[in-house]
Amino acid sequence: MNKKEMTTLFGSAYGFNTDRRSKPVHFATGFFLAITGRNYEQRALNKTVAFSDGKELQGDYALQGLHALLARDGKIETTIDPSRLQVLRKHLRCLVDNDDAVYPSYGGKAGFGCDYSGSSGDFVTRLKDNDGFSGFFAWSVLRQTPPGLEILGLAKQWIDQSDSSWRQVVAPLLDSDYQEYDSQVRYESKGLGTLEVRRLKRIAKAMAPQTEAILTLCKNSDALSAPETKLRVLIVGMCIWLFRYLVKEGIQQADTRGLVLVDMLGDSSSKMRSQSRWSYSRLREALVQAFARFYEEGRFEDCTAAWKHILENMAGRPKFDEFFRELTLRSGVAQPRASRIAAKHFELQPETLRVAALSVLSLSEGMIPITELLERFYRTWGFCFGGRPEDAALLEKIGYSALDQDQDLTPNTEALITLLRDLGLVTRFSDGLVMCHAKDTL
Repeated sequence: MNKKEMTTLFGSAYGFNTDRRSKPVHFATGFFLAITGRNYEQRALNKTVAFSDGKELQGDYALQGLHALLARDGKIETTIDPSRLQVLRKHLRCLVDNDDAVYPSYGGKAGFGCDYSGSSGDFVTRLKDNDGFSGFFAWSVLRQTPPGLEILGLAKQWIDQSDSSWRQVVAPLLDSDYQEYDSQVRYESKGLGTLEVRRLKRIAKAMAPQTEAILTLCKNSDALSAPETKLRVLIVGMCIWLFRYLVKEGIQQADTRGLVLVDMLGDSSSKMRSQSRWSYSRLREALVQAFARFYEEGRFEDCTAAWKHILENMAGRPKFDEFFRELTLRSGVAQPRASRIAAKHFELQPETLRVAALSVLSLSEGMIPITELLERFYRTWGFCFGGRPEDAALLEKIGYSALDQDQDLTPNTEALITLLRDLGLVTRFSDGLVMCHAKDTL
């Protein structure tokens, strides 16, 4: 099977290559690179932080070789001995490899690419297309609307900042030179085709509520966040945006599998947990099955051999599960991350819940009732916690018949409120009056 034709199939389906595991940091690299068009090699930074304890390194990655290299280039004082440099390496690795995506990239053996956790544009290094061009795809969609362009403008402003403490820590290792990078040329050369304007405008229209939510998140973040936090918040928000895009693109509007039942109880034996697991698996399966509908719609006219190969050799199931799993787990929408075998369920981690809440709460509107926040969660992101007046009837209608309002749904909503309160997003004035707000929370 021609690999390029298979890539074309994924591009025709969802607009990017979903045949891979992709972390948020990979998405961030593609997204920021599309915004800036600047690709930095940062060899000194890579050789300093790309190491693993207990593994023998070669050349400039070995401690003695690195010490000689950095001293020769004036990046460290000659008075710093190798043992002190090694301690410094460990601290810097914790900063720029927070997402476990940094590997040696300039040695004799090819690594797995390198994607730095960073707070500035000069951390952006593109060696491999680990995100499958999902970052470029999201950038292309956002460019189609004024709110999307405003998001990209704020992102560019944050990327170009040079005064963040995080960047200043590693500044002596950074190079100012970069290569111009055209993400569209790279996208098309990999066989993903051309993102036609009509297609992008259709998607932008469908994603308008989610794009507005990301703009709200950006404005809140710009007003409340420390500089190092803004880009992180944006990437988590954009990963939720990308997740919702998959649901909207892969599931027809009347299909109830698009509902995301979120379990916040933390009890692995509860009914909420089992039903949330079902929500996760049925949504994943619906998105895989969407490929067959895409074929019927004529999306795969340029890659019929690839679709035939999938039918004959993969039981009609293209590789999509890993991308879906990594996106939901790494963005904090699903759990558990620890095991690849354990059944997954939808559960928002604290940072993800904060980001989701700040995408639908405006600083200028003051306080709103918890029921309104739940409605916005559902209307914008598809998240259902069981606290809206109509949730019990809706869930029973679409197959979640084992859930009881008093025993399951109400306690689940209370667990959500407790976490929101701990995050500073909720004030409980009495048992019957719970108000939400976006004041100083970051």
